[in-house]
Amino acid sequence: MSTLRNLLRAVGRLYRLLFQRRVDPRTREIVDVLRAVPAFSRLSANALYAMAATAHRRTYRRGESLYYEGDPGLGLYVIESGRVRLISDANSSRTRDLRELDANQLFGALSLLGDFRRLETAETLTEVRVLGFFRPDLKNIMRRNPKAAAEVTMAMARHVAAQHVEAIRLIEEREGRDVALDTYVEAATRMNDEMTHVG
Repeated sequence: MSTLRNLLRAVGRLYRLLFQRRVDPRTREIVDVLRAVPAFSRLSANALYAMAATAHRRTYRRGESLYYEGDPGLGLYVIESGRVRLISDANSSRTRDLRELDANQLFGALSLLGDFRRLETAETLTEVRVLGFFRPDLKNIMRRNPKAAAEVTMAMARHVAAQHVEAIRLIEEREGRDVALDTYVEAATRMNDEMTHVG
């Protein structure tokens, strides 16, 4: 019995050696970065490799903007190294700091799921290396690997839904349950009305 088991193990190793996905080091490195991002941590290797193969690696100097508030959003960014701050300066005489982000954090996720304008400006605080993953990349994966694309889309939907629920909880903490629910209902109604007028 142990001879048969050893033979099967050897055949398995040979099979993996011959048919293992040939992946360049850059793609493997990007997979490791994506896997460290909480929103992507539960994705299968198939979905991670599909994302990594289409991701765009960019480097920005300190003080550069990745995008501006009000710009059409095309996709999300994952920070490999460095720090980014999200700010708002719309309808104000001063810039308002919203949040600072560093390695293994993502931002701009909402625009991967639809044609939404940016809600903030993303500006570098240090030299930054990011991975960009955009709607055309997701559409490309949908054509080539629908199962991987479905996984990525579901991961992003969970991420955005969790933010949505947390926003309602924060409104409830600050303004009370009635205001939170009224805000939620009003937002849902507005969205419905806008979708009805578009269609």
